[in-house]
Amino acid sequence: MAVFPPEITLEILSRLPVKSLARFRCVRKLWLKCINDPYFHTIHIKEELTPMMLELFSNIQCKISFLQGVQKEPVFDFCYIQAGYYQKVVLGSCNGLILVCYNEFRSRGYFLFAVINPLSKKRHDLPPTHINITYRSVDSYIPREAAGIGFDESTNTFKTVFVILKKRFESQDIDVVRKHLCTLVHHQGTNSWREIAQIPAYPISGEGVYGHGRLHWLIRPFDWHEDGRKLVWFDMKTEEFGLTERPPTPRFGYRIQLVDLNDEVGFAYVGIERIELGILKQDSSWVLHCWFDHQNITPPLTNVAFSGYWNKARDIAFTSDRGKRLFVYTLKTGDLRLIDHPGDHMCELAHIRMFQSKVRDINTRFKLN
Repeated sequence: MAVFPPEITLEILSRLPVKSLARFRCVRKLWLKCINDPYFHTIHIKEELTPMMLELFSNIQCKISFLQGVQKEPVFDFCYIQAGYYQKVVLGSCNGLILVCYNEFRSRGYFLFAVINPLSKKRHDLPPTHINITYRSVDSYIPREAAGIGFDESTNTFKTVFVILKKRFESQDIDVVRKHLCTLVHHQGTNSWREIAQIPAYPISGEGVYGHGRLHWLIRPFDWHEDGRKLVWFDMKTEEFGLTERPPTPRFGYRIQLVDLNDEVGFAYVGIERIELGILKQDSSWVLHCWFDHQNITPPLTNVAFSGYWNKARDIAFTSDRGKRLFVYTLKTGDLRLIDHPGDHMCELAHIRMFQSKVRDINTRFKLN
């Protein structure tokens, strides 16, 4: 009988009907352990997406829990150091794997990343980047780095991409700034980063959203106004950057966000009167997925963050008040529901994402610790 890695075993078992699972519990101890795990029952619900909450406490600890099914202790937790107010812990996700920045020492000049698989409850630490950064302390709250994880189908492996501006500039001269942009790529299964010659046309920051074989970022806020209405993408196969148009939005009074929609890229616009979500298609065109008026919501929405599809019906989940309120917009009826969730409302941030249990074609060289 072939022996598969635990994450592949979970992927196979998650596709089987309940009657088969009841019989297969006697085949192997590993199968029995997987099938009896309450979190496996959560994931097995007709391949529905599973809401997952990451709670950040006092800038030193992150806990990850599922919001559906049997509740127990968090899947796991880990310590991290948050460098600045805008620094994000989660910097990307792809096929059930989550990229986190769990520690950062700007004064020492390197960043630490980890890849987490909540289904197998394992974490893989990536090697340090060893980037020499010349920021002053007053710059620490300004995001000057971008990262993301994506899948390269040509090599059947995952890649992590890290782009950083190593020096602050008062100048808006793009040619000067580009000289200090650096792109690093980590190929899963290796123990080092590769610096490549390719750099984005403009500085980017934050989480890269994977879709159609590419990672996508917004251009860093308040920079390069003439092309601020574009997205920067990175092709996982060719390792080249490019630009694509984003949906038109008003110039003032709004918030925008790229949204992970399970191998699709969403563009969320939160205006004074309405919220819109568009989807990027394979041909780089955009289609409107949904919109709704939020003026009558009490108390008003603040710090809106989109989590992704709530279910196979493609209803949309988003949070307000730094994760304290969770809403679901039902696409078919147009209803907006407030969902109760068991997060610790005293934590500094409860970040809710949709967990995609499908972990496809993981290269066996990529081992989670």
